[in-house]
Amino acid sequence: MTEYISSEKRRHERRDTVIPIEYLVDRLNTDEAFEGVVADVSESGFCLLTAIPLREGQKIEIKNNMPLSFRSASVRWIRNDSELYNKVGLEFV
Repeated sequence: MTEYISSEKRRHERRDTVIPIEYLVDRLNTDEAFEGVVADVSESGFCLLTAIPLREGQKIEIKNNMPLSFRSASVRWIRNDSELYNKVGLEFV
């Protein structure tokens, strides 16, 4: 079962944002870039809204310029609150 991490359990404060990104998914054996929107971000991770189904532990590589020095992240949690997109919590690696 996927667990949503409450704000009380977070190591760093998250800031709401809207940043469109392109990313690659580790182990899909494709160079296809997928699109998503960063909904909030902190020093340790971010929340991604995406139509692509991801799995816990899966890694992504951010392709376009995000205003952070990190370019890869690992899926920590997933919520499927909408039929249009998945809400995915990622931790920078």
